[in-house]
Amino acid sequence: MINIIDEVGELLNEYNLNLNDVIFVFNGNVVENEDFLEKYDVFYDNGWGLCNFTNIQIVIDDYTWFERTSYDGCEKFVLKAHPLLSKYQNRESHTEYFYER
Repeated sequence: MINIIDEVGELLNEYNLNLNDVIFVFNGNVVENEDFLEKYDVFYDNGWGLCNFTNIQIVIDDYTWFERTSYDGCEKFVLKAHPLLSKYQNRESHTEYFYER
């Protein structure tokens, strides 16, 4: 059994972040940090089995985010980021990247 708030705290510590770096939490609706701490202060079985928390995204102030994923009932957060557009600025067309001539 694990507390999801503790899990989020460990996740943030792993990336040298804290709750002040979090802009908001999204679970289908925007959840303020204080509401997240209150609503998700629960223990759950983090082993294999049913998914307990799905569709949670934690948006960080550099606009990266942690996305809650699961595989066969095992849940975890994965760090996500937008692609760097500077890699594609020298192309004639933005669609050229996606379609070969």
